[in-house]
Amino acid sequence: MFKDFLNSRLGVGKNPPKSQAKYVEFGYGQVEPNHLSAQRTAQIYAQLPANKDINILENGQFVKYDYAANANGIGEVNFTGKGEWMLVYNEIKLYRDHPDGTKQWDCEFAMLKDDYQARIYSPYDWEHTEVEYGGRFWNGVDETGADHKVINQTVSLDQGLKTVTIAGEVYDVKDNKFTYNGAEYEIDPKTNQTKTPVPVKYAYDKVLTDVADIYEELTWTNDPYKKLGVYHEKRMTPGTAMVPRVFKTNVGDHYTTNMINEDSVSVGDILVVGDKGILTKTAVEASETFAGSGDMKWQVVKVYTMPDGQQGAKILRIA
Repeated sequence: MFKDFLNSRLGVGKNPPKSQAKYVEFGYGQVEPNHLSAQRTAQIYAQLPANKDINILENGQFVKYDYAANANGIGEVNFTGKGEWMLVYNEIKLYRDHPDGTKQWDCEFAMLKDDYQARIYSPYDWEHTEVEYGGRFWNGVDETGADHKVINQTVSLDQGLKTVTIAGEVYDVKDNKFTYNGAEYEIDPKTNQTKTPVPVKYAYDKVLTDVADIYEELTWTNDPYKKLGVYHEKRMTPGTAMVPRVFKTNVGDHYTTNMINEDSVSVGDILVVGDKGILTKTAVEASETFAGSGDMKWQVVKVYTMPDGQQGAKILRIA
């Protein structure tokens, strides 16, 4: 009765939050960190986006921190990679009120893909390095006498998705195509970027004088400094949007949770990582969609309650 009452009260809309784990009575899975060594060893990681097929990550799930995935230097969090299982423990962020004015409960938080819109992974794309302009370019020409430089670059749609801006000039896009310098280019609707590089012409400005300053004749130069030119942001892997925080656990760590895929547990039960990274009593073999339970084992050492009153269990890592 109490569980049904709470489920009817949770959630801002008509659909209350529902966990992937059987042991959770209402809301999503939770973690109460009684003793997690990562909080002292700094083995906390939050640099890799979740795989595009993961739509929800609850606190208390386990994932693989797969840096080698995609071979693009970004990697991903998934259920199939190599290495040890990492504990999902995100900062709880809730901003809404219930219809009756009460605040949301901690159990209403989970990392939901629809809530995240990350598009840029890094402000600097290390695979497409910037062009360095020498000081001579400020004299209007380069060492060959050319008054411009052509740089092949990927062009992205502007915010309104109807134009592109190239070298400060705006060009209209129609049917995902636009014309620049007499050539037609096509926009990929999946990435909102050109399918092929665009040779962009950049004219050199003449801003320096060729006449030496009589007061600085010995040290005068018309090539005083270098300037970094065009660079690109490193975009997120297509389809990814959220970056979870995960903890490395060690033998002896213990925490309280209800993120267990069992109807009930007892003191002494041994739990392993099961499907979707949820703890369970039965080991799962490796497959194309799951890395296998592995050797990590957690023992139930106390059965009691979560801070919000629903059932919970304190578990200790023993292997």
